[in-house]
Amino acid sequence: MAENLKYITFERIDINSTLDVFTDGFPKCGSVVIFEGRVRADKIDDAVVEKIIYESYIEMAEKEFEKIEKEAIERFGVEKVIIKHRIGEVKVGEVALLVAVLSAHRKEGFSAIQYVIDEVKRRVPIWKREILSDGKTRWVEEHGH
Repeated sequence: MAENLKYITFERIDINSTLDVFTDGFPKCGSVVIFEGRVRADKIDDAVVEKIIYESYIEMAEKEFEKIEKEAIERFGVEKVIIKHRIGEVKVGEVALLVAVLSAHRKEGFSAIQYVIDEVKRRVPIWKREILSDGKTRWVEEHGH
């Protein structure tokens, strides 16, 4: 299954190569809006987040990512949307979520990217477990990642 995944990756997200492929062949698009969601070193009581382990119902997540991508293109009239979410262990400072929108103009690009991020957090079955500096772990309760 892993080799056929479009939206989920188990490897570090290579932003430059992803964007090179993403933007190639769209000479009339003047806007690329990019969002990188990175793991933060949040303080939890007396400890700090060192990494997050993301888990997912992969088949359902892939389907939901595809729906969100199509909705954004139709709703905002953008040319292309890319969504990449990393699953597994992601350390502080590393990218867990990459969203990019290619459009003729920036206005629809910014609107589309906000929509995609909000819908990913709301609908995609991905859960996160924080690993803290004191050795404890905790599941993040809310669905928004």
